[in-house]
Amino acid sequence: MCERFVFCGGLRGDRNRPDALHIDANAPPGSPSRVNLHIGDLSRPLADNIPDVLADMLEVAAYVYCADQFTKRGTSQMTDMGAEWRRNFRFKIPVRRPDIWSKGEIRDALTEMLGFLSEDEFDFEFVQGVTSVPLQSYLGFSDPAAQAISPDEVILFSGGLDSLAGAVDALMGGQKRVALVSHQGSKMIAAKQNTLVAALRERTNPASLFYVPVTINKGQEEATEFTQRSRSLMFATLGLIVARMFGRYDLSFYENGIVSINLPIAEHVLGARASRTTHPRVFRDCSQLFSLLLSDKFTVHNPYLWKTKSEVVRVLADRQCPDLVAGTLSCTRVREATKRKRHCGVCSQCIDRRFAILAAGMAAHEPADNYAVDLFTGAHDPGFALTMIESYVIRAQKLATMSEQAFVATYGQVFRALPYLPGSADQNIRRIWDLHRRHGQEVISVVDGGLKNNAGVTQALELPTSSLLAMIVSPVAKQPDYVDPVEAEPTAAAQAAADPRDFTVEPLAFAVDPSTRKSQAGDRIRREHI
Repeated sequence: MCERFVFCGGLRGDRNRPDALHIDANAPPGSPSRVNLHIGDLSRPLADNIPDVLADMLEVAAYVYCADQFTKRGTSQMTDMGAEWRRNFRFKIPVRRPDIWSKGEIRDALTEMLGFLSEDEFDFEFVQGVTSVPLQSYLGFSDPAAQAISPDEVILFSGGLDSLAGAVDALMGGQKRVALVSHQGSKMIAAKQNTLVAALRERTNPASLFYVPVTINKGQEEATEFTQRSRSLMFATLGLIVARMFGRYDLSFYENGIVSINLPIAEHVLGARASRTTHPRVFRDCSQLFSLLLSDKFTVHNPYLWKTKSEVVRVLADRQCPDLVAGTLSCTRVREATKRKRHCGVCSQCIDRRFAILAAGMAAHEPADNYAVDLFTGAHDPGFALTMIESYVIRAQKLATMSEQAFVATYGQVFRALPYLPGSADQNIRRIWDLHRRHGQEVISVVDGGLKNNAGVTQALELPTSSLLAMIVSPVAKQPDYVDPVEAEPTAAAQAAADPRDFTVEPLAFAVDPSTRKSQAGDRIRREHI
């Protein structure tokens, strides 16, 4: 396990240690340890009411977020139950209120929340800050409208489909006054978010929408780790601060339930490979931590927990905003998307997005060439891209036809969410099963449509052999000899029950029988689909 010592806020450790990282929100611009932290469009009277403990929380979350990006995970292979994938962080942070941060219940809440969120280990030492800068120093004071609005809802706004639908639902469906809080990690993301907010302002009463864009990053350095599991804490903290500025004790994070429950795309995916950034437990843990800091109840919740992605997209159509779909960004490969000016088409979020848009009947509102690789006919590179699209469709077919009993037996991860959901366990199991069943049916209906639209002999013969449709329809589609490094690992149960040295691992994904050259990937999809 990688161990990382992180010294924050001007504190000094041994700079010669390779495992030491120095980051400082108060360092001068251009400093190698500089953390850029800026919240725009807030008014001074509101900022003056923010307690020191929330200013501390913002710096703590920013330090964790930056350290996460600048600490490489050892390997994407989950050997030894993911020991090399996981990291051990030891933070030393100056704070304004060490009397609060030294409380065991608060440190436990912080470390438990981060531990589940990222599957790393965390240890914090808090000391009295000597040169801590007031929170107001991070704030811009350019928007006098902040003093005029009293929002009914504070919403985290990423610029993706789900957060846009949530904002549209609240503004146009609920006729609410809304404060949107955005994290702007790159210029491209900032531009897309700003454009969407401008479009919303044109369609609603300007006095009903207040916008808080945020920049948090570590100087101009290139990040070395892009999973960014800890981003949820930083994002939620920004929402917490804005909510308290307006006297609210609740925060909305709109995300479809398939992503929030986030069952693994394939059963072999372990640990942090299956993201938990909007999992019900994360929201419960955030709520508990923030409530302890405020000595009052604060709630982070997800109004779209029981919606599929396609059902979320339909909200935009129902609210007469389908034209905004193409302006949203879902791709996880932000750096590549910035260069290409479009989605990659092969990451899980791009695949999820495209299936949802097609299932919602919204294809006319987003051109297919918005993706570098077409969902149906695009050639997928061997390795990650092929594994992702194959696993996604196979799982959807299973979910579409699986009984409730089989679903629970197959996806034990469901039980991790149950303690953090309102209502009875039996009711929630049925709702989670039904949610995933609807999702599976939506995906398979889109696949069926793709098959019909490309049913001609000429079209079939022209398909790249590594395209989704070719893997389904071609009995002799020739695929590269590739074994996903994670699929080559034994299951979690097998690793726990046996000595790793005794394993004999057989290739599981995209292995090609040299005598028949028949694609196992195509066979598997066809077998599940028939």
